[in-house]
Amino acid sequence: MAQINNADVEIQDRELVITRVFDAPRELVYKVWTDPEHVKNWWGPRGVTNPVCEIDLRPGGSYFYLMVSSKGHEYPATGKFIEIVKNKKLVYTEDMFAHQEKWKSHIGNLVGPDVDFSTLQMINTVKFEDHGKQTKLTITARFGSNELRDVIVNGGMAGGATESLEKFAEELARINKN
Repeated sequence: MAQINNADVEIQDRELVITRVFDAPRELVYKVWTDPEHVKNWWGPRGVTNPVCEIDLRPGGSYFYLMVSSKGHEYPATGKFIEIVKNKKLVYTEDMFAHQEKWKSHIGNLVGPDVDFSTLQMINTVKFEDHGKQTKLTITARFGSNELRDVIVNGGMAGGATESLEKFAEELARINKN
């Protein structure tokens, strides 16, 4: 297990698992994770903005975040919610077919010609657990194969995700001050 940006990062079979403890109650952590008015402030690594952040938080509902880099490159994140247990657990897809063609080409070259981006998804499970007066957040990203996991992780997913959690902690602190 490694630690990146104050989060524990572990590679498991077909999975990337990121765990971090936040100094906030579970209900607040869940709210900041699921409310688009907060998500737009923390989603993605430093240097990106989220001018579009839409969340239909219900089983079968979808989400769409549009990250824009400082150079104007757009990175859409989209998927559907599979399971929602308020304040405890979210399970949702992250659909990679919406990514830029340049990204798909790069990933396709690394993974091989058999990758089908029209159906390629990660399944993300986010757990919110009491940890004393704090909240333990565990994100498990499950990939279709270890090869795909390695390509995505080596492409910066762990660093970007943990940097996003740094911004998440800042958003929690901002709210706790009010």
